[in-house]
Amino acid sequence: MKNREMQLLWELGRTGSVTKAADRVAMSQPAASALIRTLEERLGFPLFVREKRRLTFTAKGRALLPEIANILAAQDSLNRLASTLRTDATPRVVIGSVASVAATILPSGVERLCRSLPGAAVSVRTAMSMEIANMVAEQRVDFGVVVDEAGPDGPGRLQVAPLHLCCLVAPTHAFSALKTVTVEDLATHKYVALARQFKIGAATANLFESAGHGFAPAVEVMQFSTACAFVSAGWGVGILDSLSAKYAANFGLATVPVEGEISLGVALLWSPDSSLGAHASDFADGLTAAFG
Repeated sequence: MKNREMQLLWELGRTGSVTKAADRVAMSQPAASALIRTLEERLGFPLFVREKRRLTFTAKGRALLPEIANILAAQDSLNRLASTLRTDATPRVVIGSVASVAATILPSGVERLCRSLPGAAVSVRTAMSMEIANMVAEQRVDFGVVVDEAGPDGPGRLQVAPLHLCCLVAPTHAFSALKTVTVEDLATHKYVALARQFKIGAATANLFESAGHGFAPAVEVMQFSTACAFVSAGWGVGILDSLSAKYAANFGLATVPVEGEISLGVALLWSPDSSLGAHASDFADGLTAAFG
């Protein structure tokens, strides 16, 4: 698949509009439509269906998007490397981060990192932990900040901080006056939680099921910020990790620790072959300090 074809498909996935996608890749709308038809003929299966004047990916078409994203990101990394190899180029640090870190402690951590890299520009890409680990392994990012099983430091890895579960409530809720809440307390209330496919969601489900309760959120979400919004709107108490709970203050929510240990933490990853690894300790220290 040619680069222009991949760029067009990616923009179509973002916009759902041939006109907007064509504009983003500097093509005319007729040329973009013709390119899609030619690509579908060459691939031998339809990529889109039209619904209410918008293009929607077929299942086969959508299955291409993760690999297209990887290829485009790799091309961007290659271009970035070529740029930084120029003697007059500004160094650029690319960081992959889970969203909860990016929205809370990452800015302070990056500030500490950039003290040892004066003048460096920074790019941040948010993704799930598994994808970020792959990005680091393939050197598509310089550093990765993930939520992972707590473990010892080692080559290409530093532990930033352990995590525990927190309950998010309105300041007027009875839980806000407690030092901790138990799973039995939570089981008697409607609650908002992350889905099981996320590490924190799986840890939450395990906490309930280990205590003999079913995991049955009133609202199951894919983003920590969405959980905060639903709790703020009165859909129930929220159950998130102690890092995501830092974001809850933006919604005026109180946080109370949930009793029970989870074996998860925030970790900093990098390729042992990377020259930027010499700055990993500064970066990790900045993240840990921001975590508090």
